[in-house]
Amino acid sequence: MQIEALATAEEAATAARSRLYRLLADAFGYPDSTLFAAITSGRYRDEIEETCHSLPYDPSGALDGLVASGPYVDFQAEYLRIFEVGLGVPPCPLYGGLFRGGRKATMEELTRFYNFFGLSVEAGKGELPDHVATELEFMHFLTFRELAAARRNEDPAPYRRAQADFLERQLVSWLPALEARLQKLEPPPFYLALVLLTNGFAQAELEALCRSNEIAVGGQR
Repeated sequence: MQIEALATAEEAATAARSRLYRLLADAFGYPDSTLFAAITSGRYRDEIEETCHSLPYDPSGALDGLVASGPYVDFQAEYLRIFEVGLGVPPCPLYGGLFRGGRKATMEELTRFYNFFGLSVEAGKGELPDHVATELEFMHFLTFRELAAARRNEDPAPYRRAQADFLERQLVSWLPALEARLQKLEPPPFYLALVLLTNGFAQAELEALCRSNEIAVGGQR
């Protein structure tokens, strides 16, 4: 589905929301050479900025930090230092279950979310259910389904309610802790900006969805 084919500003905003979830998810994986080239050239930042222009709110991200310089091997090493290597757990893990506590229960809850919509983590990128990239990919999926429903003149509300529920129970519940921990580790500017943007976007999304669904945070009408 191309943005050029979208009929209304609301559809364009939903498409932008879906695209931003996908762009954020891609950047949380181990950086391959294609991603690194997009980051160092500024293409990744430009894509993010262009997408944010179509959002119905400001996600309050530090877009200027979404660039990098220096050798590719150093960029990879910093990713490993912060997110992957450590005694027991990494200094700043990208797994929600490690921040929320009760990781087994978190994984089971996430799997139920994914399975309810016919998704299987095994069919995805290979990340665990509670990895931030997996959770962001799921939000990309839900927002795309919302857009598809609207284009078919079907009710998109069930997908919006699912998004609000997932954000509140999952991403919004642990992204602030991820941000706080990362800030203590002298991270590369790119990853600090990425986490700041992701946290701000998730918070703004939940607030906007709750307003549009006429529900309060906590699921109470």
